[in-house]
Amino acid sequence: MKQLFERLQDVIASVYLYNEYTGYIELEKLLDVLHVKYPEERTFIQAVQKHCDDERKHYLMFRNYFKKRNRLPFDIGPTYGYVDLFILHVFKKPIEDLDREEILESDRRFFQLCRLIMMTEFRGMRQVDKLLKSPFIQKDSTLYRIFKVIERDEPSHCYPYQYWLKKSDTHLPRFQERITDLWIHYTLLLFKIPFLFLNPRVKRLEAFYA
Repeated sequence: MKQLFERLQDVIASVYLYNEYTGYIELEKLLDVLHVKYPEERTFIQAVQKHCDDERKHYLMFRNYFKKRNRLPFDIGPTYGYVDLFILHVFKKPIEDLDREEILESDRRFFQLCRLIMMTEFRGMRQVDKLLKSPFIQKDSTLYRIFKVIERDEPSHCYPYQYWLKKSDTHLPRFQERITDLWIHYTLLLFKIPFLFLNPRVKRLEAFYA
């Protein structure tokens, strides 16, 4: 039973480690676009910078979690990346192929990207609340403390996007975006994470992302 709990904890930590890493890498790119497209929006830029810094902090906490246990996370990749999947289904291209100039030139695309980030963070806030109530998280004091930090940080990741988008009356998710959010969430929850937990062939990373 102990081994099963440890594997489940590693599965959850691996998924979060990948998503926090991807989050701060992509937010660095978003900041570059913001500085060019909306240089006067200093308050919003500061909020996105804090979001980026927090994502990197969260990534390092999960990396240290694995290091202290002398093991590496599972090698999962973009199949388990929330933003990766959102971008793929809404923009119809992998996240690494997002064109910076296209985002700069199109307000619609830029607002859509910010809205997807906002939706991802609201979903994450609800998910962390559930995880903190789960026995397999509560049994690991280190993992529990990590999620308490994330719980504290999450509101500052959601609401600045919502407030800023409200100014352009574009903060409400579109129908396709709502459906995509639900599909990603329940596919991960009901199929992908259980598969990762039950599949003994899933390999671990040979080294951390950064």
